[in-house]
Amino acid sequence: MATWQLGPFDNDDAVEWCGELENVAPDQRANFVRLTLDAAVAAGRGLSPEDAARAIAAAATLLQAVDGASPSDSAYAPRFLLGRTDVRVTAELRRLATRALDAALANGSAWRLGWAEDVEEEEAFEVVDALRDKLAQAAH
Repeated sequence: MATWQLGPFDNDDAVEWCGELENVAPDQRANFVRLTLDAAVAAGRGLSPEDAARAIAAAATLLQAVDGASPSDSAYAPRFLLGRTDVRVTAELRRLATRALDAALANGSAWRLGWAEDVEEEEAFEVVDALRDKLAQAAH
């Protein structure tokens, strides 16, 4: 995974995922997000770094739909969804997103190990933890 910064859309896999999301018919975008998160949860600790990056991007997309603002300054964030209702966020979808983020953050996960001993290791975890916390808070 080529990562340029710490944001949820600052890596090749997330950018590719956002491109796919934009190409999906508007009425199928929520299902596309759900499938991405389902795959991450199903993989659990076996979640690949690439699929973790996609799940993190999907979770950030949900947060954008909840907040009405992009959670990232990245040029690759799905701003094309701002002001639209293509991805309707339900409590179930938020819970699924937090579970997907838990899989990425799990001790021993490939995504977490990919950051091991990196100078930005703690900051990378903090970004995903904050995303998870914001989604969990939005559920209340």
